[in-house]
Amino acid sequence: MKAEYLCTTEQAKEASLVIEQYRQSDKQALERLLMSVADALAQGQAIDLDTNEELPRLIPILCTYFSREELARILGEQTAAKLLDMYRTEILQNLFLEAELCKVLHACNEANIRLMLFKGPALAYTVYPEVHLRTYHDIDALIRPTDLPRARALLTSMGYKFYEEFRANAINSQRSGYNFSLERPDSWLEVLIELHTAPHASEIDADFDIEALWAGAQAITVLDEPTLTMNPLDHLLYLCWHYRFHGFSRLLWLYDVVVMIRSLGSSLDWDALEQKAYRQHLAATLYYCLSWCRDLFDVSIPGRVLAHLRPPLACRLLVERIAMPDAARTLVTAGGKHRRILAHRAMVDSTPRLLRSAWRSLFPTAAVMGQRYMEHSPLPLQLYFLYYLIHPWVTLLKGVRYLLPAKRSGGKHAQ
Repeated sequence: MKAEYLCTTEQAKEASLVIEQYRQSDKQALERLLMSVADALAQGQAIDLDTNEELPRLIPILCTYFSREELARILGEQTAAKLLDMYRTEILQNLFLEAELCKVLHACNEANIRLMLFKGPALAYTVYPEVHLRTYHDIDALIRPTDLPRARALLTSMGYKFYEEFRANAINSQRSGYNFSLERPDSWLEVLIELHTAPHASEIDADFDIEALWAGAQAITVLDEPTLTMNPLDHLLYLCWHYRFHGFSRLLWLYDVVVMIRSLGSSLDWDALEQKAYRQHLAATLYYCLSWCRDLFDVSIPGRVLAHLRPPLACRLLVERIAMPDAARTLVTAGGKHRRILAHRAMVDSTPRLLRSAWRSLFPTAAVMGQRYMEHSPLPLQLYFLYYLIHPWVTLLKGVRYLLPAKRSGGKHAQ
């Protein structure tokens, strides 16, 4: 017993040293990224942390790794003070959400309803070195379609209300997300739960095998409640897809990939990951997420893996030369939003798929058109097709508007 304890203690010390090493490395990486924000501020670009997408979700990490003085030195006293104020709110909000998550997991276990957690809470309790570093604003879980009616009844009995995130969901035949909210008169916080029967349908031509996700699911314990999460390789690919799905809008989602890769360490089966990526048409997406992990956070990625995943020339030209010649600045500043959207479109596994992506940008699916144009339209939902008369021209005009400045900036960065 004593020898076992000593072994465990030594392992804990070794793990602590590794965590501290990563912490120092990531602090340097984050400081380099924050300097891009500082440059934007110096050029007169305002940063509103209440509406900014790129940075706020990183606040727990930034406020843990950096002192107030360090943040003030990099971003200015006013921005540093705002970050620390938001950090306190974030921690309080997450404590509240954890309590609700525990209740929901317990209730589902009692009712024998299987949930598969992913993203926020699953990552916090499985791959992050400290739980408080990975906060979340809602609760996402996969559920079997056959369990959905019982889960809806259960959540309703707990005070949750079903709501439509988008008006166009009513005509979406590929719908896979169901939203519930809990509002209490004695609480300032609204709790949001989204149950998914599959990853969101999107214009990204990805192919997730839902049955394989369930077959490979792993048992974990969150807040003393047993539940499931995705197999690490499935989760890693999902995180890359999710980051791209949302136009690479939040740097936290890239950091999730960084932490996931490190947590897997030598157990990560790179060959299996490559094969899954190709089967799901996510090779280019994985390639760029891994490249950014390597270039921005010094994550060790085998060269052969990047060589095998390397996208076609047309894709690389669009992403690396036109959309994101300066990946760090594009990913971390609000000014990079339109560049990221172009990269989101161009990140495909073959030239034919690039042509298909271009076609989809001009003529999206009915679900996408409904979300984009019908949310506040006075027209009946069934008339969404009328917007096909204007959407291609709007998209082309925006493309010309964004592409020309991108070319000029790309040339500047290349010098």
